[in-house]
Amino acid sequence: MQYYHGISATTHRPFSPPLAFRTTPRTNPAKHERTSIREAKCHKCARWVPVEGIKDVQPKVKELFWWKHAAACHGTSSLDPPLDVYEHDSVYAVVSQL
Repeated sequence: MQYYHGISATTHRPFSPPLAFRTTPRTNPAKHERTSIREAKCHKCARWVPVEGIKDVQPKVKELFWWKHAAACHGTSSLDPPLDVYEHDSVYAVVSQL
């Protein structure tokens, strides 16, 4: 289930986001494959992790590849300081005043 909503089963918090993104060209892609792959940098292992598949289709959950890596790699670690899980916008302001 954690691959559907992005909440860690270990920490019960959202997975830490990538530090950065980059696009890497692929050599010799097949007819229905992507010509480049988007990658994200992990804060824990410092590797560039592919965050999309090679097939040129839209996934149902676009963060799926990152969440799978995060579940295997991050364990209980998170970015310091921990990120706030709420978007501080006008809706947040109204709800927090209740």
